[in-house]
Amino acid sequence: MATTAAFTVAGTEYTLDQALDRFASYPRKTPARFDYPPPGDHGTITPEEIRRTRYVSSRISHVEGDYFITRAADAPWVPTGADLADADPEVRGGLFNNMSSLYWHFAGTAPRGISFAKVSKVLHLKFPAMFPLLDSRLWKAYRADARAHAARHPELRQSQLRWIAVREDLLTARSSGAIEGLRDALARYEHHEPAVQQRVRDMTRLTDLRLLDILVW
Repeated sequence: MATTAAFTVAGTEYTLDQALDRFASYPRKTPARFDYPPPGDHGTITPEEIRRTRYVSSRISHVEGDYFITRAADAPWVPTGADLADADPEVRGGLFNNMSSLYWHFAGTAPRGISFAKVSKVLHLKFPAMFPLLDSRLWKAYRADARAHAARHPELRQSQLRWIAVREDLLTARSSGAIEGLRDALARYEHHEPAVQQRVRDMTRLTDLRLLDILVW
């Protein structure tokens, strides 16, 4: 597959060198503490997983963590390894609807203080290829794209509209070869400091969705 020299995420175009610079400058402890440990058992949320979300500034308190742990017991879980690319909003009863049901299971009854960002960070940890890390930064970055999708999907909420926008970037990055090119560049990254070089190369372990998220960050 041919690769592109540049690609666009949330309306911003990046060359490969610009993308690599962003990965090299990303907080060094975050992937090791948040991304790389495997998700816990399917159908559960553990105190340890809640603690991991604090490495992406979730600020989830112990009481709020108990809410997620309790709600997980009867959540409408989707399959492990679910991919946002397969969540076509045009397919009724498909993964997009199931993803929405899972999200609103937690967000719809959440007590005050548990925002879309906290729910998104917990669910991204459980499904790192499906749920975008929808914090305030990503929310703002995809505002224009979400507004454009609202005309076609007036029944959807703002979080869902942003999923659609992120999904479009994901599909485009894959079909253009940009993700493949980025992964190859990460794997071959060179730096005069061995620790930096290895840290960037290790980022090939991240999902495609998370790679795009870091570029927006």
